[in-house]
Amino acid sequence: MTPAQWRQLAAALLAFERLPGRYAVALREPLPLFVHSGSVLRLAAGRPAAGMPAAWPDERALRRAARYFVRTVMLRPGADPFTLLGLRPGFEPAQLREHHRLMIRLTHPDLAVAAEAWPADAASRVNLARDRLSAARAPRAAAAA
Repeated sequence: MTPAQWRQLAAALLAFERLPGRYAVALREPLPLFVHSGSVLRLAAGRPAAGMPAAWPDERALRRAARYFVRTVMLRPGADPFTLLGLRPGFEPAQLREHHRLMIRLTHPDLAVAAEAWPADAASRVNLARDRLSAARAPRAAAAA
């Protein structure tokens, strides 16, 4: 991501946390958060993200806003597997593994930060989404061989 894209992503995260009702998340708004969901997940999990500026003015606020987006949008009841794992159709298997690992790091009861309020079934839903997306890719991978 470029510095300009990071500024746009940071602004969208903070704006969403302040006024979440302003956005139609079913229509994938705010768009930068959906387009760069991998960066949002890495930020939420406290991992470095490609292209992120080394010194961010208020990184704690940005991480908090990223976790809020993951909890309220990606893990919302009824979210499809793509939304839940922050993927788009045509994703690469490596993206699935990385996004699954990051989501488990955030949501698994043994790994999650005690102060975070993640849905009780979040880790199970993350695993189920991974299984569904893996199974959907399997026939295409076999056909390509």
